[in-house]
Amino acid sequence: MKMFEKKKLILTEWDNSPESKRNFKKAIKKLKAENIPFIIVEKRLISELGKKAYISYSVVMDSILLITVILALLNADKILKLLG
Repeated sequence: MKMFEKKKLILTEWDNSPESKRNFKKAIKKLKAENIPFIIVEKRLISELGKKAYISYSVVMDSILLITVILALLNADKILKLLG
């Protein structure tokens, strides 16, 4: 059993221009003609933007929480006086 067998992957990005679509079809024909296995994967840019927005939101909210905890620790004596 080859647990650590290496596989190679060629990843190419295609846009929606007519020339790119023609080149994509040519590449698929050549791969089929040479009997080379391939997988077509489509990705939407909105998912990448969503990931970046979520990470940004998380960083901002964590920063606010951290600042709040630090300020509470710095003013712990005042808070204890108010509660006591």
